[in-house]
Amino acid sequence: MDRKAGYVRLVGGALALLLSCVAAPAYAACQRADVVVYGGTPGGIAAAIQAARLKKSVILLEPTRHVGGMLSSGLTKTDASPRKNVYGGIAAEFLKKAKARYRTSDPIRIYFESKWAEATFNVMLRSANVTVELEQRILKAARASTALTEITMVSGKSYCGTVFVDASYEGDLTLKSGAQTIVGRESRAKYGESAAGVQKLKRPEVDGSAILVDPYVVAGNRNSGLLPGVIDVGQKALGSADTSMMAFNYRLCVTDNADNRIPFTRPDSYDPLLYETTARFLQALKASGKGVDAAHFIGRGMTVNGKLDVNSTRYFSTNVWHIGYDYTTGTEAKREAIRTRVRNHITGLMWFAQSDPRVPSNVRQYMAKFGYCADEFTDNGGFPYQMYVRQARRLIGQVVLTQNNLVKKTPYSDTIGLGFYPMDEHGMIRTVLNGFIADESRESIGVGPYQIPYRAMLPKTSQVTNLIVPVALSASHAAFTSVRVEPTFMVLGQAAGAAAALAPKGRVSEVNINKLRSTLSAAGQILKF
Repeated sequence: MDRKAGYVRLVGGALALLLSCVAAPAYAACQRADVVVYGGTPGGIAAAIQAARLKKSVILLEPTRHVGGMLSSGLTKTDASPRKNVYGGIAAEFLKKAKARYRTSDPIRIYFESKWAEATFNVMLRSANVTVELEQRILKAARASTALTEITMVSGKSYCGTVFVDASYEGDLTLKSGAQTIVGRESRAKYGESAAGVQKLKRPEVDGSAILVDPYVVAGNRNSGLLPGVIDVGQKALGSADTSMMAFNYRLCVTDNADNRIPFTRPDSYDPLLYETTARFLQALKASGKGVDAAHFIGRGMTVNGKLDVNSTRYFSTNVWHIGYDYTTGTEAKREAIRTRVRNHITGLMWFAQSDPRVPSNVRQYMAKFGYCADEFTDNGGFPYQMYVRQARRLIGQVVLTQNNLVKKTPYSDTIGLGFYPMDEHGMIRTVLNGFIADESRESIGVGPYQIPYRAMLPKTSQVTNLIVPVALSASHAAFTSVRVEPTFMVLGQAAGAAAALAPKGRVSEVNINKLRSTLSAAGQILKF
């Protein structure tokens, strides 16, 4: 070998190695805590706080730049129980703070601002000495036998714990842990649930009258193709299993306060064809003699300080259908593309509502008064951070909570909290029935307070032994349409945090249930209605 050439290669290699070390962040092998919580949702926050209050070291990992999930992203009309003694513990603590701060008088709901929710959650986390790490999205998980040992993030950081809690809406840690999961809905026969599986298609109805909406790009011409948002599946077999999931949206925060308003503007991506179904729906309403409420697009969900919490309104709204499966199973790039699509749909809808001549003039005039709140989501143009992922992947755990358990109020020896909300399902399928648009989504089913067992948060012991899943928990699709509200997630999260603190050597299935229940009771959790 030529010595000079060899020397150059040696020096060049050393320099390249040095430069690579400078370019890439250098992290310690693993940040360790007794409890590692993935997902800064309200459920994850409750889990982290409860474990920390029981003197455990806790790291809370949030994939985005903001904690609080939906409660700090537009969902400011809480689905709190109108009855007493359902939501206790940390959920009640948070809601009590909101009630004291805003002094609202609604006997059913408690209102607050998203910016207040995020700030309050951060104060509660600091007070409990929880370490919060933002912008930490999971990449992979490592196990020793059936125990999780370490999770590695896209950032390059890694975290080790004795117990892990997956409080993400998507159940990503659960999937990467090797636990069994499901995406979609079960058949009616699977658990004997009347509300399971595919439901009967229905046309839009207003005041008991069906509204006929042509689904084709060229009205009446099937060969012209379907309008955006409509798929060609027709009526599938009733009660059959499929991968359909509830529609997603963002919960907007809007105001007509001129001093705090960012006007709705035409987005660069605006395409009127995306709202053709909406235009035809409004025209059909007019033709049938039905009036259109001026607040058709944003509702009248006034909260506090002149702000509205805007959810989907009936039929053609902020909801985007048929995206849940692709979002849940997709890469982060795919998910980001879907988030962008949903955001573009909503910003375009707000512009359509105030500018398109096919929208009744009273609606356009009303919408022109509103805009995004300038003092909310200030680093995101007044638009919420978190897409409303109403359902995603779910654990198939030691117990599967079903419709029958909710309706029949099954008692459990390992009850760790209560659920309350009706089995409320947003749109699943929008398709064509006999030449017109028809939707598949069932009516809400009231269930009242019901018990939730600890085992519904636990993977099977043959799969993972030190993971607790309070958000993407083990429930059928039908049951999950009730469990899926934030106060219930906080109840489950608090139970997960307590169990994580009490698990002997991290083995979550070996937690002493009596000790867990007494610990939760002492912390204010409601275990029996």
